[in-house]
Amino acid sequence: MKKTVITRAEFAPTPAVVAHTYVRLRGAQRGDVTVYHARTDVARVTLAWGGVLMTFLSAQAAQGVLEGIAAARHTLIYVPVDIGPAHQDPYDQPTIAVDWARRPGYAVMPRTAVTPDKRTTVKWTDVYMGPLTFQILDRAAFDGALEVLRLAHRTTVAVCLDGHRHRADPTRDDYRPPQQ
Repeated sequence: MKKTVITRAEFAPTPAVVAHTYVRLRGAQRGDVTVYHARTDVARVTLAWGGVLMTFLSAQAAQGVLEGIAAARHTLIYVPVDIGPAHQDPYDQPTIAVDWARRPGYAVMPRTAVTPDKRTTVKWTDVYMGPLTFQILDRAAFDGALEVLRLAHRTTVAVCLDGHRHRADPTRDDYRPPQQ
């Protein structure tokens, strides 16, 4: 048997870690869900959603992300209905990938800021969720995000082994979060 020497470059820790990033949501939202290894202990569901690739490794994780976004509903009273899509090159936006292994903690905060010319006050909602902060800029983005995340949640419930324990829909009025 031949031994392979591990070089210092191969052994060295990662040179950088992204500790936090922002995802701005505005206008209609669309996502694409893909399932790998359904009903096995390595099942995973990927959600390609704008510039974000989310991989859910459990139904608990998908339920937690949906719960965090749904919790923003009460803060959206002053957020515009639809500010329309941003006109930008699709290759001129950040793209990130996040693997959700378990339910994330979250915090919801309504935000306001005055524009640099001091003529307008802009309102939005931040949802802090682990390494991501979702900035919900309008109601259309919120409604679209809920629809995309509901699809991911329903899919993970169907294909992940813990699905039966995390079937409850966090967007329903009678939802009660699980006790940790």
